[in-house]
Amino acid sequence: MKVNDILGIGKILPIDKLIDVMSSVTGRVTKPYFDRKDIDTKAYEIKKLAEAKAEEMKIIANAVKENFQLTGGIEYKEEKLIISSAKELPIENKQTIIINPPLEERTNERLNYQEAKKQLNIESVTTFAADELRNEQSVTDEPLDEDWKTRFFNIAEDISNEEMQSLWGRILAGEIKQPKSYSLRTLELLKNLSKEEAEVFAKFAQLRINSGDKNIIYNQDNGVFLESEFGITFSDRLLLTELGLIASENNLEFSLQPTDINKLSNILNYGRKGIVLYRNEQTPKQGIEVLVFTKIGVELSALIEQTFNLNYIEKICSSFKHPNVKIEYGDLVSQPNGQLMLFNKVEYNK
Repeated sequence: MKVNDILGIGKILPIDKLIDVMSSVTGRVTKPYFDRKDIDTKAYEIKKLAEAKAEEMKIIANAVKENFQLTGGIEYKEEKLIISSAKELPIENKQTIIINPPLEERTNERLNYQEAKKQLNIESVTTFAADELRNEQSVTDEPLDEDWKTRFFNIAEDISNEEMQSLWGRILAGEIKQPKSYSLRTLELLKNLSKEEAEVFAKFAQLRINSGDKNIIYNQDNGVFLESEFGITFSDRLLLTELGLIASENNLEFSLQPTDINKLSNILNYGRKGIVLYRNEQTPKQGIEVLVFTKIGVELSALIEQTFNLNYIEKICSSFKHPNVKIEYGDLVSQPNGQLMLFNKVEYNK
């Protein structure tokens, strides 16, 4: 199914593109599908899933109990699995015929439960994606890569934690807005990332500074400020290096070249904030030591909402302080023409 370019400019409505992606993976989907996050509907889904799980546990318990009458086993009582010793179980007449549900029936019960759970997980992830896209006016009509879609939904079907479903929903929304935003390697790394590792990475992502194609973290004093201000330890840095999220090289420098006879302005993006360095003629080369995000690290850090930290901004400003440099920071806003403008700006003069 090809989504029509109803806007006529290579753009389409975000929800239409999401529907197209979902339909290609799970079958026909319509717009009301994404309005299913009301409490009653979710409660019903959870109830049915719990009933399926309870039925599965009951089948397992009965099968074990009936086959271990003399040695003990497991029984289903009061919606719980109870382990029983042999003497607690009634001894049946030797002529008792033990009848278990057929193997095929037990297998189907298990498979039905697993598939229902996977489907519910996919629906939850895509509903989070729809929420993320709700305020977007349009997105590119470039289709998502088929291999990417297959890999994504193979992972999403096993994501049951709501917080992680929200994260994967943001990834899907980001890929719909701009295909190739998240590589297959990034999906695989995120799939295997533990909660503890994700929390460590989030501390680093909060501090990401972007300038052109460089994505960095201030590290002028070899980590002393990062540890005292943000609790980022040397072990944390080693962990992210091992995971391939920051570069392993030491003593990397972010530098600004001499201005000679020309004035230059350099913008450092820090989430929704920005630092602008107005460098006059005859300003020497300036630089700071930094940690550098890898490509995967950059992709994942885009998922983290950055919180403004004044001490961090002023630490960076102080590193570029020079008589020939005027430094301002404030809210960084993208204009319709693509230019970045600084609002609510403050001049750094400490």
